[in-house]
Amino acid sequence: MSTEELTRVPWFTAGLRGLSGAGSVLLISRDEAARCLELLDPVAIVREALVEHHAGRTVLPAEAYLRWDNDQGAYTRSIAMPGGIVRDGGPAAYGMKIINASVSNPAAGLERAGGVGLCFDPRTARISAIIEIGLISSVRTAAVSLVGVQSAGHADATCLAVLGCGTQGGTHLFLFADRLPGLRRVALHDADPAAAAALAERVRLHRPGIEVAVLPDARAALRDADLVLTATTADDGYLPPDWIRPGAAVVNVSLADLTAEALLQAGRLYVDDVELVEQNPRRPLGRLMQQGLVTAPGSAGGGRLIDATIGALAAGAVLAAPPPSGSYTVLNPFGMGVLDVALLDAIRRAATGLGLGTEVTL
Repeated sequence: MSTEELTRVPWFTAGLRGLSGAGSVLLISRDEAARCLELLDPVAIVREALVEHHAGRTVLPAEAYLRWDNDQGAYTRSIAMPGGIVRDGGPAAYGMKIINASVSNPAAGLERAGGVGLCFDPRTARISAIIEIGLISSVRTAAVSLVGVQSAGHADATCLAVLGCGTQGGTHLFLFADRLPGLRRVALHDADPAAAAALAERVRLHRPGIEVAVLPDARAALRDADLVLTATTADDGYLPPDWIRPGAAVVNVSLADLTAEALLQAGRLYVDDVELVEQNPRRPLGRLMQQGLVTAPGSAGGGRLIDATIGALAAGAVLAAPPPSGSYTVLNPFGMGVLDVALLDAIRRAATGLGLGTEVTL
């Protein structure tokens, strides 16, 4: 073999300068993330991130959205949600959540949504950690919902209705049961009766002090509820204003359970980020904003004004007020990547301190 052949390298590496590649990345599994969450307060972390966002100390770019129909004709999608937090006097955190889902997954024994969370090194921008995101995403969503319920003045709820008894519905239910001291009754409904029955059994097993019932239809589940959670995969709104008990709060986590009339007639309307909602016509509230029927807080438009963001309520910049007599409150936590980044960063730091995770060189 000639000297030239011995020194020849592939074209795709010959031009490199010999600098270090990706370096070490910490892989953190779901079980390891769960161990970290046991030592953290996710609600406090999310509340702080909401306040930071209200104060303008975050970076929230637009989301990237990819959808397709899988080989079963089911709606399938991938969403990339980047974000950054530049804390006041604290370390910065940057990262991204990539959350993929298909509505046919539960029938195959899979959670509907899953993916990975990425932590970025603030100095080099290299990926410092890769963390399973399914658990963290559900925890983040439930945490922002709870912060919204508390900040909007509905922490005294006694009866919760859960529409949609999958991962989100279950995570919300147990967090609400632990953090809302007056909650005594839960009404469950799901298009799949077995899902509602399974969640009811978990409630009876793990929170025996909560009275739980499975209802045959959504309207029956809402009849006595002063707190409502919608966490279904419905494509169209079906829940009209007259199903909602006066004075109640509706946490609209899912895409399209509330009708346009139910959104427009809400006595109080709160979101997590106005611009994020307005930019996304997939959400009914986003379409209403693009049509001028719903407008940003303080705007001069003729639409129904959004009362405030959840961050403004949590920061005390806006004082919560009960809905007008005969009306109700709607909380629409759209989902912000900065909240996931805050949790991812806290889990990464906790895992490092505990010696959890597997370091790999990419």
